[in-house]
Amino acid sequence: MEIRHLQTFKAIIEAGGFAKAANHLGYAQSTITSHIQALEMDLEGPLFDRLGKTIALTELGKSFLPYANEMLRLHKSAKELHQSSVTKKGKITIGASESLTVYRLPTIIQAYKEKFPDVHLSVRMGTCEEIQHLVEIGDLDIALLLNLEFKKHPSLETIKMLDEHMSIISSPGNMQPNSILYSESNCPYRMIFDKFMEEENIIPSSIHEFWSIEAIKQCVQCGLGLALVPEITIQNELKDGRLSAQRIDKKHGQVASFLFYHKSRWVSPIVHYFIEEASAYFKKEEVQRKQQEVSS
Repeated sequence: MEIRHLQTFKAIIEAGGFAKAANHLGYAQSTITSHIQALEMDLEGPLFDRLGKTIALTELGKSFLPYANEMLRLHKSAKELHQSSVTKKGKITIGASESLTVYRLPTIIQAYKEKFPDVHLSVRMGTCEEIQHLVEIGDLDIALLLNLEFKKHPSLETIKMLDEHMSIISSPGNMQPNSILYSESNCPYRMIFDKFMEEENIIPSSIHEFWSIEAIKQCVQCGLGLALVPEITIQNELKDGRLSAQRIDKKHGQVASFLFYHKSRWVSPIVHYFIEEASAYFKKEEVQRKQQEVSS
C-alpha cells in the first residue's frame, strides 16, 4: 500500500471524480485508475461505486477513509520531523471561528511570526462543527473556537484559554426586542440567548439568522433588532457610539475560548511553539481584564 495510492484515493474524494483528480495531481487518468485498483487488491474489495458519470464510496471505502487519512497524516509528520525541529520551518494549518479569526488570531500570529518567520501559517475559518471535524480527520493541526464549557471529544486534546464576555447589542438607545438576529442554528452560544430571552420574557416579533457576526453587527446598527455577540467583536462600535450593549450574566451560561488538537497527532515543535504563543496571549488578556476590573 503506497502513499501515492492513498493520495490518489483522497484526491478522488475531494475532487469528486477520477478525471478531476487526474487533472489536480497531474496524472493520466489510467494512472489514477491503476492506483485505485492496487488499493482495491490490497483491501480485497471495491472502494468506489461507479454510477454513470458520478462516483460514491462503497461501505469499504467509507470504512477505509479514516485509515487513509491517518496514514497520510503520519507520512506528513515524518517528513516534517527534521525540518521543524532543526530549522523551525514548515507549515501549520489553523482553524478558528469568525470571532477569533478576526479579533484574536492576528495578534497571536504577529507575535509568532516575529519569532518564526519561516513557518507558513494557513488559517481556515468555519463553524464549530466544521472546524472540529477537520481536526478530527487530520486536515487541521490546531484550532481555536468559542464554545460553551466544551463537550470534550475523546480524540481531541482540549485546553481552555479564557472565559469570554457576551453582550446583547442594539442600535444606540433602542433595546426594544422587535426582532432577534441569530447566528447560525448550530452556534454553540445560541442557547444562552434563548435562555436570556425566556428569563426576561422577551417575545420577538420576528427572527432572522446570519452566518456572519459582522453582518449581524451591521444589521443591528441599522436598527433591525437585538443580537448576542462576544464583546471582543464590538469594542470599536461601542467606542464610536454605533452600538449599545448589555453584558449578560454568567447565570445564563458561560462562553469561553478553547484551543484543541488531535490527541493521536504528533505535536511538532513549530505547533508546540504556536500553542505557547496562544497561551501567553490569552494569559495576558486575562491579566489586563483583571486590572481593568480593579481600576473600575
